[in-house]
Amino acid sequence: MKKLILPFLIVFIISSCSERYYKSGIKNYNKFAYSNAILNFEKYLKKHNKADAEIKLANSYRLTNDIPNAEKWFSRVVLLPESEPINMFYYAKLLMNMEKYDEAAVWFTNYLKKEPDDFVAEMLLASCKSVNTFKKDTSLFTVKEASIPEVASAFGEVPYKDGIIFTADKIVFKNSDTYDWTGRSYLGIYYSAKDHSGKWMSPMMLKGNVNGDYHEGPACFTKDGNVVFFTRSNYLKKHKLAKSSKSENNLKIYRGELVGENWTNITELPFNSTEYSCGHPNLSPDGKTLYFISDMPGSMGGTDIYKSVFDGTNWSKPQNMGSVINTSGNEMFPYMHSDGTFYFSSDGHSSLGGMDVLMTSFNGEKWLQVENLNYPLNSSKDDFAYTLNKDGKTGYISSNRDNFTDKIFEITKNDPTFILSGHISQKGKSTISIDSAVVEIYNQTEKTRQMLLTDKNGNYKMKLKVNSEYEVRCWKPMYFTVTKPHLFCMVGRKLSENFVANFVLDQIIIEKPIVLDNIYYDLDKWDIRPDAAMELDRLVQVLEKNPKIQIELSSHTDSRAGDQYNMILSDKRAKAAVQYIISKGIDAKRMKWKGYGESKLVNNCKNDVQCTEEEHQKNRRTEFKVIKIMN
Repeated sequence: MKKLILPFLIVFIISSCSERYYKSGIKNYNKFAYSNAILNFEKYLKKHNKADAEIKLANSYRLTNDIPNAEKWFSRVVLLPESEPINMFYYAKLLMNMEKYDEAAVWFTNYLKKEPDDFVAEMLLASCKSVNTFKKDTSLFTVKEASIPEVASAFGEVPYKDGIIFTADKIVFKNSDTYDWTGRSYLGIYYSAKDHSGKWMSPMMLKGNVNGDYHEGPACFTKDGNVVFFTRSNYLKKHKLAKSSKSENNLKIYRGELVGENWTNITELPFNSTEYSCGHPNLSPDGKTLYFISDMPGSMGGTDIYKSVFDGTNWSKPQNMGSVINTSGNEMFPYMHSDGTFYFSSDGHSSLGGMDVLMTSFNGEKWLQVENLNYPLNSSKDDFAYTLNKDGKTGYISSNRDNFTDKIFEITKNDPTFILSGHISQKGKSTISIDSAVVEIYNQTEKTRQMLLTDKNGNYKMKLKVNSEYEVRCWKPMYFTVTKPHLFCMVGRKLSENFVANFVLDQIIIEKPIVLDNIYYDLDKWDIRPDAAMELDRLVQVLEKNPKIQIELSSHTDSRAGDQYNMILSDKRAKAAVQYIISKGIDAKRMKWKGYGESKLVNNCKNDVQCTEEEHQKNRRTEFKVIKIMN
């Protein structure tokens, strides 16, 4: 009997331990201690299968930004019968983070079948299908990591004096206080500058009363650097976290002053609340408007960007920045540049995945359409906290693009480049590339021209200037010249762009007839009608672009009416066409005319042969042929 009881007791003890892991996981999950919840659920799921545990584990990994593990678990969660549609949305976003755009599109599509009115999902699905458009310009920014020592992660940087002030969690040492959500140290506000060799020095925590027992940062400063606005966890004077009615600890924005070397006189701004968060402050260049994020009542979803104006005494009631900027997703890290461009990050607009940096500006009446700053500034991961130095050319961005850890990157804005390229081929049934063809690029704005030759494959490429309008033409001996006027207008462009102008040249073959389409005459008349004049104007352009060719213009009739009558009528029509061209400034010595009547029919519709009107029309034509190329 004892032999039977012992295995039963072992199984019972193991089962009880497992259930304890599950209950501990639920407890930690509900109090946002996700790093501990992960340990609990992982141990439980080694012995058991439970949908609730898998779903909460997947979300714990997502909320601690462990993207690879989150993707792994959500790939299982979305197949569970108990799974809610929102998990398909989360899974699709994680796939975007991993640059698996085709798979992400499948799951966004599945999600939208359940939630067809989710605008953010529609935007992200469109992004997955057109991700290459975000990578069309890889030259606008140069991005490199700012290797700041002794920090586990860093973000939210702003230029300050000779360096930057940023938010970071330091490397955790034994017995240090940690943040249950991530398992890392609490965030603090630090300052770092470069040494004489250009390396970042060890960060120093701001002195005074800015940094406390919990989260501080990010921050912004007045132009003189003597006043700080910063984000802080909402905690009481006894260093106990304050909780909302939903048992959540929210964030608040505080103001501080620099007295000597210490930050002191810390006060909170009047629009803070225990019931919602306010954070990520940014001051306008004139110091009168504070931009910040909040999930206060009236937000469109997630966190929205708000603004409050200081009248010298009081801050105004926060105003939502509106639907051009805010979405049902999360908008964060607002930044107003001195040139009036407004930057922010969002996971609710079109993107490469995660949060992307976007920009817009106010035209006096409304905010203009938001633009994505594209790759390489943005990536498939989270990219945020964009800011520029005083030179307007260099600056910083925060990103977790490397190993999903928030880091600060130094950026350089490169001048936009505009490249013109193309291929020159010969007109015909098969494609024949033309080498050594002349491509002439005329800058109509600066009244300058450049010429280059195509390579052996018929290709050419050159750099264009900003704010210019161009005309491009191409020619080669024994080919008709082709011109593309007003091809590029680049006034006010902010992003680089590649333009393509391909040319198909028609070879000049002496005595080869070329039909001019749409040359019609009234019955028994030879006057040039308006519709015929339009076609003859095209021939005028050919003669202008090819000043060395001499042509014969000929007119032909069908077989109806008498042979002699047709000969005289066609001659008068050919002469009238030549006289029209001369009236447009073409030298008469370059042209001859001849009427052929019905002597050169292109089909069998000769006298006494029954033909359709369409067959007769083919014979009523006007042609020209090059008869000589003058020196």
